Amino acid sequence: MKYCCIVILMSLQLFASDQDSLIVATVGTHAITAGDLTTSYEFGPAFVKRTTDPLREHLKYMVYEYLLALEGEKNGLDETDFVKSRVQGLQEDYAVEELYKQEILSKVTLSKDTVEMDIAAAKKNISLRWIYTDSKRQAVTMYNMISSTGVFDSLFTQQLSASIHPGDRSYETTLLKLERDNQDLAATVKTMHPGTVSKPIQVHDGYYIISFDSLTENPITTQTEYAELRNQAVEIRTKIEADNLADAYIKNVMEQNYPVIKADGFNILRAYLADKGLSHDTKIQWEIPSTFMTEAGPQPISSSEKYLSHILVTYGKRSLQVRDFADWYDIRQFQLDTRSEKAFSSSVRRSIWKMVQDKLLSQQAYARGFDRLKSTRHETELWKRKMLYLGERSALLRTMDLSDSVTRSFYKEHSKSYVDANGTIKKYKDIKNEVKQDCFYSLEPVIILKKIEALKKKYPVVIHDSVLTTLSMKVRQDPHAIDAVFYKPGGTFPHVAFPTIDEAWIRFR
Repeated sequence: MKYCCIVILMSLQLFASDQDSLIVATVGTHAITAGDLTTSYEFGPAFVKRTTDPLREHLKYMVYEYLLALEGEKNGLDETDFVKSRVQGLQEDYAVEELYKQEILSKVTLSKDTVEMDIAAAKKNISLRWIYTDSKRQAVTMYNMISSTGVFDSLFTQQLSASIHPGDRSYETTLLKLERDNQDLAATVKTMHPGTVSKPIQVHDGYYIISFDSLTENPITTQTEYAELRNQAVEIRTKIEADNLADAYIKNVMEQNYPVIKADGFNILRAYLADKGLSHDTKIQWEIPSTFMTEAGPQPISSSEKYLSHILVTYGKRSLQVRDFADWYDIRQFQLDTRSEKAFSSSVRRSIWKMVQDKLLSQQAYARGFDRLKSTRHETELWKRKMLYLGERSALLRTMDLSDSVTRSFYKEHSKSYVDANGTIKKYKDIKNEVKQDCFYSLEPVIILKKIEALKKKYPVVIHDSVLTTLSMKVRQDPHAIDAVFYKPGGTFPHVAFPTIDEAWIRFR
């Protein structure tokens, strides 16, 4: 399962706790609670945090988005495939998150001795480098060369290129963090001494040879530093133990349902994904067809209902078609490994297992009613409003007139802004795309703010100033705030941690 970042879960709970009943504002029939506002703010863009009254500024843009979402709902955007499929995916994700909490996270217990050993591991700083090959024979050959002549450094350098930098093949971390990030690699490193090289380590995409370059220990000098290390140890060990429990849980679920990938369906899916993500030359080189023969002649994979309806995988008494995967993949867009034909096929196969896993976990979560929990319904509703806002905003901006006459007029009005290093005004034909983009950004606030003012008359907006003022007393301006994206990479629907305000509002200030 390896569902979610525990830090994010704890942060969400921290900022939203005891604030769900306090209403900061209402927009039409929808309420914005103190928990919604503070969580959105914490995970939101940095530009509002630099203002003199950051929480009020953030709320202003939340209200704008709620207004546009209400209009999107009125216009039926909630019935579009774009919104429905993503909202369904997010609901499944939150239901499975609750399953994770109940079946995995709640069962993690740590002994005092375990925490102390992890504190010791957290003090050990290590430096690693590695070389890679997808061939077992080449891995063995390279290891034998290193063992006899000590040529790791030269082999390491040979693998660097314009696209592969030293930092891509090296890692500085602590022994505890390494175990969190890669338990198999950590197990190998624990058997090594600094200055030694590992035998080839096989993973899903090939073989790695690790050079354990150095180990230094950071002595604890203060009580504060010890407390920080202890918190880190508990957090990391909790994740490691939860991951192990989740792996066992998933293995059991999969074994009970015995999923089987069908060869015909797999070949069609591989061709379907190749058609969408690989170049024509690569498909020819890897002998991946773009069409399959039918009674009516060769038909493109992506447009043939016959091929998309082929059975891809069976599990239990159920089956999934190629079309089911296409729909599942469309809203997730996982990156497939395109380094080689073997790597590509392997990543397609892993993504199929991921879909089956998601389906099985969702079914279990729904069977236990986790989709009907108040928390699940609330989080899903927040995302639905975000989707409606994005849809309505896009529809509104599509009404923008960016014809050649409009952009030429904009260019004439602002021509002095388009000069080269010598101060000469650039010709319109040479910078047409740049002018069009500038024209878009110039008209965007005018169109959207005009619409928002109209929507305020249609959907009443009420700000509970006393609640907002109390909350704002705990939030200070941060002139040095920087943007950071908090992401939930696991679960059934990877997404950013919270549907906070759009960064595009920075252009409206």
